[in-house]
Amino acid sequence: MEKTALEVKNLAVAYGTKKVVEQVSLKFPAHQITALIGASGSGKSTVLRSLNRMNDDLATVTGEINFHGIDINQPKANVYRVRQQIGMVFQQPTPFPLSIYENVIYGLRLAGEKDRQVLDARVEESLRQAALWNEVKDQLNSSALALSGGQQQRLCIARTLAVRPEIILMDEPTSALDPVSTSQIEDTLVQLKEQLTIIMVTHNMQQASRSADWTAFMHQGHLVEFNKTAEIFMNPQEQQTADYLSGKFG
Repeated sequence: MEKTALEVKNLAVAYGTKKVVEQVSLKFPAHQITALIGASGSGKSTVLRSLNRMNDDLATVTGEINFHGIDINQPKANVYRVRQQIGMVFQQPTPFPLSIYENVIYGLRLAGEKDRQVLDARVEESLRQAALWNEVKDQLNSSALALSGGQQQRLCIARTLAVRPEIILMDEPTSALDPVSTSQIEDTLVQLKEQLTIIMVTHNMQQASRSADWTAFMHQGHLVEFNKTAEIFMNPQEQQTADYLSGKFG
């Protein structure tokens, strides 16, 4: 079995009295892409957001989230540090109203980095990793808001990469994009997994089958099945999984 980057044990999430995720236990393999799939309301985005404490102010999250042998779901965990190491890319591109350059180094500036050489190098490194460097290298001082939707999303990936996380969480990262941009981002993800671990929520079955090494299928807050992606799609072990993949619900 591959090295585990992150493990959840008995993860449960409730909004007030409403339980939306119940007793999910899952090991996310390192340097792989894991897709979380399931119908709307199945709890997949809730699980994803719990992995870097994004649900803290909204919900009650119980269970363990183990990262480097530490349960980061404990109250004493340093949430700022957790989010540096476990980055997040959202569904809608969210560039800041700043230059492309300043967008990429935003997290580094927050962390107190002032060395221009370090910043310059990290901008190029991150934009190259996000497959955006060649398109924007001559306009780094231009507003990020002038970029296309697909470019903005790759910029958000670069901004996340700039602080050198070990894991990137992605919540439907291409659902707002056209097919060409979607394809570019999928190619980028496959290259990125050499350096980090990617956990992605997607509604797009084709995207999961193309990009993900592992797939977890969730239904009504429960983890139904987790396996290598090819096994999930070609040979599901659970009837609910087969029904979902064949379009009977969702």
